[in-house]
Amino acid sequence: MLRWLLSCSLLFSLPAAATDWEDYPDDLPAFNYEGSALKEHWADLTAITQVDYPDANWLRSMMEQYPRLAIAVLEAASGDDVHPAVAAAIHKTDYEPLAAQLQQVWRLHFAGRFKEAYELGMTLGPFGQIPAVYSRLIHATLLVKDKDEKLEEFNSAAEQSNVGLTLAAGYDFALFGLVYARVRTLELMSTGEARSSGYIPYSQETLKELRERNPEQAIYPATQGGLEAGIVERVGSFLGSITYGATESSSKEAFEKAMALEHRVPAIYYEYAVALSRLDADDYRKKIRELTSQCATLTVHTAEEALNQLHCRQLSEKTDKRK
Repeated sequence: MLRWLLSCSLLFSLPAAATDWEDYPDDLPAFNYEGSALKEHWADLTAITQVDYPDANWLRSMMEQYPRLAIAVLEAASGDDVHPAVAAAIHKTDYEPLAAQLQQVWRLHFAGRFKEAYELGMTLGPFGQIPAVYSRLIHATLLVKDKDEKLEEFNSAAEQSNVGLTLAAGYDFALFGLVYARVRTLELMSTGEARSSGYIPYSQETLKELRERNPEQAIYPATQGGLEAGIVERVGSFLGSITYGATESSSKEAFEKAMALEHRVPAIYYEYAVALSRLDADDYRKKIRELTSQCATLTVHTAEEALNQLHCRQLSEKTDKRK
């Protein structure tokens, strides 16, 4: 219990992102989901994550489902720098203000205002931490270019996710945040570091569990496909197969499954194309062009999608230069 209480304290004292926040490019589409537009478009906005809409009823159900989360919200309500909406949820049993602020975090995220989304989320106790960390991860993935800064961000986000999971161990979106951070970290490690980190089997086992619990969600097979492509890139299909059960074929099959589940989201096209580049950029040049071309035609609904579409265009240009 002491260890858990210390974790709760750490949850609210973790530092802000260490890197400088990069701005969402001015030449990409702008997005605004003020008022009722957020809820009206929620299914399109969250096609990749399928995260629940954070209204008052959802907050109540989470508090009932996860007692430790409820205790942590109570603890947060007594803090000096916590948002008044958290205090209202505890002291007045009024979840509407907190729900409204959580919705605002998502509006900021979808608009590409990642720093603001993170900072607001981190004032909203453990509920706000979930979208805050997700926004931090997407910012690091799509906008931060320096390898060391990326690693620092992914490691810090993983630490935050680990602490949050002590409060809501069964909440799949929070669990995915940790897996996502680990998979991105693996991409930046040397082969020796990756193999000794323990992140590969952890990520594989967790993604398997998430896929079994959520067979309709594309984000999990897509992440698995990228992980396995990275394994094969490093050690080859034969060693990857006997050591981790990862092969060139299994990577492609995972992405094809993701595409069958969700064909509207640029991230899947981009991650699939990147995975093929890792497996064999020359052999898969035609397929990479096909994926990046399809990606460019998609309707984007969020800054995250627009950034992935931008990366598709950049990968397409890079592929063409390899002729």
